[in-house]
Amino acid sequence: MGLSKLDPRTKLAWYALMIYLSLSVGTAVQLCLALLVCIMASLILTGSLKQYKVMIIIILLLGLQILIIQLLFCREGVLLYQWGILKIYSEAVPLAITGILKGSLIVFASMQFFTSASPQDFTLMLVKFNIPYRYAMLVGLSARFLPLMKAEYISIVDSQRTRGLKMENVWDNLKGVIPTFMPFLYRAVRRSTETALAMELRGYGRSKTRTFSSDLTIKHYDIALILAILLVIIISLASRILPLI
Repeated sequence: MGLSKLDPRTKLAWYALMIYLSLSVGTAVQLCLALLVCIMASLILTGSLKQYKVMIIIILLLGLQILIIQLLFCREGVLLYQWGILKIYSEAVPLAITGILKGSLIVFASMQFFTSASPQDFTLMLVKFNIPYRYAMLVGLSARFLPLMKAEYISIVDSQRTRGLKMENVWDNLKGVIPTFMPFLYRAVRRSTETALAMELRGYGRSKTRTFSSDLTIKHYDIALILAILLVIIISLASRILPLI
């Protein structure tokens, strides 16, 4: 059973479970297990992890920031090193590792969810949740616009380079944000205006309901997976709330 055969509601339930685990689990070992389960599930269902290459850079930057913040501001544990106002405590690195694992799980689960279905699937899922299609369509349109806007920005950068804009290193890219962002903003506004006008000319939003070229039909295995995920969350919440009562 491939990832594309799963209902978007099943993917949403799995995403909710991963976010819940990232927020509720406090030990590094448990977070490692949750992250490993998430990676293995994606590997089994898709057969590849190439789409998550960008995530490595994001996690490295996020992890570096978390580590620096913990080293500077953590005041738990035993004092290991002091240099002026800089104080490093023994709990700084373990807390940084836990934070990095939490962030990695959230980023991986988010990419797994938002790249697992088409924009139309997200729209149909929101319609199934009784959200008016006028608002549900915004999610699908936003997802469709992302690759278009990426192509627009690349074309702007290429055109500015042909005009002599130097973009050879990181500093040049930072300086080139202003001469590339303003044309990008203009093109984004123009494209959104054209899209809104085209939808209005086609009578979009005139009726309260509309038909779609496809429909979501939840399968028996989707129901079983959703119930299993909900059961895990309920048991976890009960184990935390009952001792307090």
